[in-house]
Amino acid sequence: MTSPAVEEPLLRIRESLDRHVAAIGGRIGDHLASAIGRPGKMLRARFGLSLGAALGVDAGVCERLGCAAELVHNASLLQDDCIDRASVRRGAPTPNARFGDRTAVMLGDLAFAEGMAEAARVSARATEGLIRTVREMAVGELQEEFLSGSLNLSVEGYCGIAARKTGALFEWMGEALSGESRLPHRREDPPKLGRLTGVILQVIDDIHDFTLAAEVAGKPPGQDFANGRLTLPGILALDDEAARPRFVALWERRHAPESFPGALALFRERGHLDAAKETARGMLGRFQPLIESLPVAEETRRLRDFLDQMLRREF
Repeated sequence: MTSPAVEEPLLRIRESLDRHVAAIGGRIGDHLASAIGRPGKMLRARFGLSLGAALGVDAGVCERLGCAAELVHNASLLQDDCIDRASVRRGAPTPNARFGDRTAVMLGDLAFAEGMAEAARVSARATEGLIRTVREMAVGELQEEFLSGSLNLSVEGYCGIAARKTGALFEWMGEALSGESRLPHRREDPPKLGRLTGVILQVIDDIHDFTLAAEVAGKPPGQDFANGRLTLPGILALDDEAARPRFVALWERRHAPESFPGALALFRERGHLDAAKETARGMLGRFQPLIESLPVAEETRRLRDFLDQMLRREF
């Protein structure tokens, strides 16, 4: 998924994350601080680097915004894992499993603060935007929490939650990079592009919660299903009259060992996983005019390739 033009800036972002860890580690210990800057797939940074190049933004600015986004993303994961009682992420024990929920929540607070500090190195406008973004992410998470265990969620409602909890950070990247570009372009397009990217990412992740093996995903499959979080494949099953009764029965006994394999078998039999991916592919079609409006035409191919690969990824 990484082009040679992106690999070197990604390395510099990882080094920046390491510096944040080292600065905090001197005060709380490296074993705790490492959770703040541990990189995953770095999709937010990759997106920012590709979009920033297509907007003609200085590479150093793109890297700082990418670092800020990764820190805020890590902060949200630290706290999400406490809520979900997750014990494994990225193939390793979660900080809440190692150190307890209270420590993990406070590490999340530190990661949020470090992300804000990194954004402040770019501009006050970028920092203010990131504050609004964290608020939107929290609202999305709360909306999802309020609906835990409920089957009363439409495709539109699901996409709205995804746009807040996942899309908001990509949207901020688009907004901040647009603000830093000196080239003429439609200022509303990069944030729209970011928001759509986040929703597609969430759809693919929710499909992967059913389809990827633990050793590939870095966490056990079926966590959302077990936690009572209705995602797109389940919503499509509810909309399928032939599948609805069977899915509802599986949902009502979702903690039973046989329920998750039963739901997966139902989704495959009735084509709900393929339909969920087609939904994401349809969203990808809305990217084309947004990408074509970007001012550095020779860089748009890299961005288009990134988005296409993100849709097709199996990790």
